[in-house]
Amino acid sequence: MTPSVLNRTIQAKVWKHHLTRNPRTRSRALWIVAALGAAQAPTLQAFQFGVVRIHEDAVAAFAEYIAAADAEFKRRLSGDSAFLWSTQDQARAEALADGKIVVDPTPVRDARETPGGLIHDWTGALLVPHADAERLVAVVSAYDTHADTYGPGVVRSRILERDGTRMRVAMRLLKRNVLTAVLETEHTVEFDRLDSQRWWGRAESTSIREVVRVGRPDESLRPPGHDRGFLWKMVVYWRFADMPEGAIVEHRSISLTRSPPKGLRWALRPVLDGLPRRSLANILGTTSDAALLR
Repeated sequence: MTPSVLNRTIQAKVWKHHLTRNPRTRSRALWIVAALGAAQAPTLQAFQFGVVRIHEDAVAAFAEYIAAADAEFKRRLSGDSAFLWSTQDQARAEALADGKIVVDPTPVRDARETPGGLIHDWTGALLVPHADAERLVAVVSAYDTHADTYGPGVVRSRILERDGTRMRVAMRLLKRNVLTAVLETEHTVEFDRLDSQRWWGRAESTSIREVVRVGRPDESLRPPGHDRGFLWKMVVYWRFADMPEGAIVEHRSISLTRSPPKGLRWALRPVLDGLPRRSLANILGTTSDAALLR
């Protein structure tokens, strides 16, 4: 997406957001949009092409956030908390029963500010009729075929090592957010059975490097944490449970990305915050389709 197209997209979203406000708010919104239209190109180009280095405080904040998420995950597995996130809320449970994909920010907010970064935390769930938990696990854990199942977001994927329930996998990812990036990534992954009706999984990135000059003879990788900041770190949690109507699959994704430039944060945040919802919904829908074909 070119800067001019991106600018028009932002302006449209800003206009829609402010259109129903009072006259004074609408007038102010129109002034802001006009100012953005006059001076936006250099700023957006800097956001598009600027390479930044991940801040140590952002890494520490993400590690602390994941430690808390791991503790919650263990409580769910041990029975100290409900195993399924989707059954803790009546509205979510009713939506699943109606065949809908449920995606919400967790635990309360969809993103948290860190020095130079944003922590995104979303959970999604889907009830897959006529499927069972083991079949869903088989789809999600088949990393050698992820490019076929989850493409084009997964360009290629392979299992590097396997040790019982644990794996080390490599994936090339295509990220289309406001802009587009190709990332070469590695992850440690584990899937295991909790009991006769429930499974769990956890995946954590160990290396994420942005690909430069994709597909050219001089293709190369930027150093980890020194790139455009589309995705710096990611941890994913899975839960699967057999139900009388089929099987429920839940997916929680926590990621660390760069912060938008301060001057455009108010405009870009609504755009960026909608991306995890669409991504999780797509992953869950694709997993369901692949499981029903097995």
